[in-house]
Amino acid sequence: MVKRKKPLKKKKFTMELAPGLEVELGEDVPNFSTMLEGWTSEAGKSIPKMPQTILEFIGGMGVKSRKNSKGETQEVKTGSTQEYIDKASTAGSEDAYTTKQLTAVKELKDYLVENNTPDSKINPQNIKFKSIRSYNKKGKVLQDVPVFGDYRTPKYVKYQRRHKDRSVEEAPKHWYVIGEGGAGKAKVPVWQALFAEEKGDLLDFKYPSLLMMCNLVLESFETGDAKAYNTRNNPFNLTIKNPKMRGEAAKWVYENLPTFKNWFDSRIKNPSYIYRTGNVNAKKLQKEILNTKLPLKDDESKKVQEWLQTDFKVDLEEVYLKISVRQINNMAEIAGFKNTKLEKSAKKQDFSDWRQIVKMVQ
Repeated sequence: MVKRKKPLKKKKFTMELAPGLEVELGEDVPNFSTMLEGWTSEAGKSIPKMPQTILEFIGGMGVKSRKNSKGETQEVKTGSTQEYIDKASTAGSEDAYTTKQLTAVKELKDYLVENNTPDSKINPQNIKFKSIRSYNKKGKVLQDVPVFGDYRTPKYVKYQRRHKDRSVEEAPKHWYVIGEGGAGKAKVPVWQALFAEEKGDLLDFKYPSLLMMCNLVLESFETGDAKAYNTRNNPFNLTIKNPKMRGEAAKWVYENLPTFKNWFDSRIKNPSYIYRTGNVNAKKLQKEILNTKLPLKDDESKKVQEWLQTDFKVDLEEVYLKISVRQINNMAEIAGFKNTKLEKSAKKQDFSDWRQIVKMVQ
């Protein structure tokens, strides 16, 4: 009898959404680090008719050769593509995302979007060659023509074979565009690996492009579709980001989270949460709050993240709160709680009449 394999559970990620608020992300958030490993493996493979691998080509992007005062040739970096890739490479590693990692992914995406244009100096679509439009029987070139992406056009290959006795492989048609205005149109493999936005553009590179990978990860956050939860072990301390807001934190929670307000109101009206002295049992409430998973409605989730001024948005579905005893007492006052026993005692000892004071002194 063949035993059935247990279905593999998808890994869940954690992320520090803000100082003091570490959340657990749902299963739909892709792992950028893992995807990049697959991308790097594919980019390191040789592609037929391409003289170097995509990784080798990228290694030279953003690097210029210049001569120093001694006439020696030196390589100077002008903004390396590989540097952006390296900065984002740890995003999602160790089953966690940090704001810093996601910012690196966003910077990589912005860099790619900025250079996916006909005037970018590092976009391989825009590499301009001088190729051959026509030549005579003696092999004299009569007219040149600009070619973008790759120079190995049928005319060039034919000319090299007939008049230079050289065998040159013809480039696939989608690797070059002939004529002025061809910048930004040739779908060379390096462009596919970096800038492709649709599967239909992946003609030679059989893996999602870097831009597609960045979009997959960032859209999970930017659209708020990344579902998140914090845990009992990491309750959210609302004042940790700005300790000076302690006095306002209790008021903010009570007035902006109706779900919590309803829960809190029901407790301070319950005699089991009131001491014999008539005061609120803040310690009991604090402990119960720590152990209570508070579900958040969509607008409440947005308000929490606005309060925190988070750079990336998630669908924060539930939260555990850490609220100090002092804040709970402040909250009880805001909610209109009054110590009735203390009020009755004060009424019994009413010293407003001066004659009563004279009697007590005598």
